[in-house]
Amino acid sequence: MIEIQVHPSDIRRRVRYFFFDRRRVVIGIVALSIVLAGLIGSMAAAPTVIRRVYKTNFLFEQREERLRENVVQMSSIERTLEEQRIRVEKLITVYGLDRTLGQGGFSTPTRAGADDEPLDDARRREASLMNAMRRLQLQVELLAQYEAANAEIVRHTPSILPVPPDQFVLTSPFGNRVSPFTRANDFHKGLDLSAPTGTPIYATADGIITFAGRYPIRQSVAWWRFGNVVTIKHADRFITIYGHCDSVSVRAGQFVKQGEVIATVGSTGWSTNSHLHYEVRSDLEQPGTFAPVDPRIYILNHQWSNEAVLLMRARTSKEYQNFDPLPSAFVGYASGSVKRRG
Repeated sequence: MIEIQVHPSDIRRRVRYFFFDRRRVVIGIVALSIVLAGLIGSMAAAPTVIRRVYKTNFLFEQREERLRENVVQMSSIERTLEEQRIRVEKLITVYGLDRTLGQGGFSTPTRAGADDEPLDDARRREASLMNAMRRLQLQVELLAQYEAANAEIVRHTPSILPVPPDQFVLTSPFGNRVSPFTRANDFHKGLDLSAPTGTPIYATADGIITFAGRYPIRQSVAWWRFGNVVTIKHADRFITIYGHCDSVSVRAGQFVKQGEVIATVGSTGWSTNSHLHYEVRSDLEQPGTFAPVDPRIYILNHQWSNEAVLLMRARTSKEYQNFDPLPSAFVGYASGSVKRRG
């Protein structure tokens, strides 16, 4: 028997007595031992648990970081793929091919829903990208085959900037605008590319010079306003027009190659500053008409800021129905009467 006495500090209060027999003492000692053992075991296991929790959190953070990096990489690939897709579709449009060339277009990478896991979204985007890349590769291969089989058409298709890429500013695009002279709405049938006087002007494709000089005012005031003008006919498919030239270095009937200097930028005719007025006339949509088309679609060595919109507009717009026909002098000479140079 164990007796425990509790004496209060106030002597007026009674002393309390607690009696424990052997059984209770043993039970108390065992219970205390268990508590101490559990406490010691917890203290011993704590470092392992902490390491495990830290490792789990670290791995989760690493996984999240890798997912973020993959998402950034896939976003970059998507942007690159979109740029290449637009370039391929521009080529399809320029060559006048079927727009469904190569299994009919591209799939858009899917986006995550509200309940989607990031990893599931990443996997879907990866699968979509792979599918789009396969389709793009197929179209590129088909275009390469077309170009190899139609080298003459390719050489006679306008496809480059008519001025150096680092020496121009687009001041007036293709489409409706306010005329700088009449202040009335009119339809601008080409591009105004502002550049310093004397900047070289290049032929944008192989072709025959059909006109070079100042168009007679008695025959057409509208074309006389373009000042010194050069026109090139490209294999009966396109005619390109270069207006407001300062000097002209070619003559009618001359054969020129893509990239050859034909004139220099100037401000002749009705012009508010030194610039090149550049037009592309196509005979593909309405044979025999040589209707104006947006020249930006036919420039492959420069990327415009809104090319996807330009492509869509070029495929759906009918603005080209209202335009002044080309003078017969611009349409050109019979192919048999022209002597090729080079």
